[in-house]
Amino acid sequence: MRRAALPVLAALVALAACAEGPGRDGAATGRAGSRPSLEQMAARLPAEVASFSRGETTWHERDRPGFGLAVDYAGPARSAVSTVSIYDRGEAMVPQEVASAAIQREFNAAVQDALALADQRTSQRITEGVRSEIAVPGQAALQCVDLRSTYGRAQVQTLLCVGGAAGRYLKVQVTSPVRQVRPVDPLPFVVGIAQAARG
Repeated sequence: MRRAALPVLAALVALAACAEGPGRDGAATGRAGSRPSLEQMAARLPAEVASFSRGETTWHERDRPGFGLAVDYAGPARSAVSTVSIYDRGEAMVPQEVASAAIQREFNAAVQDALALADQRTSQRITEGVRSEIAVPGQAALQCVDLRSTYGRAQVQTLLCVGGAAGRYLKVQVTSPVRQVRPVDPLPFVVGIAQAARG
């Protein structure tokens, strides 16, 4: 089950990572106020977080301003995969408060983008589960949702979270098989990423 699900996990995370919307901004060169540049933001993300190891970084911003960057992470023995996206949709300064209109709007858009993937693939079904806020010690919470997906007979689960980080949007997705040989708790990873991205 786990081996069959791994290509599915990678496909889900890669597709959803492309969902950030377009915009325009001088963020890559650090011209947007006092917030860190995207290069500085990328450097904040550690090589390992809660047993997840960092992989490739994709620089969407260079070809599509406002799309930022995406960093891949893999859980122990690739028992889970994740994409961490940092972007701004061309907004000069994204608030960090989880209840802000901007964060809630972006979160709802991210959920709708994820659900829309099922419409593009006849063999895929995605259902939305519980929405919740995940506390980040000493910082603003993240807005999250549990998603369940089915590719044929492979069942996977995704924790999708959105928040603000240093004036940009932070989106974290962690996907793993529903039935795991080595269960992975995504919460320490999500919290660790938020703390690192926010500096």
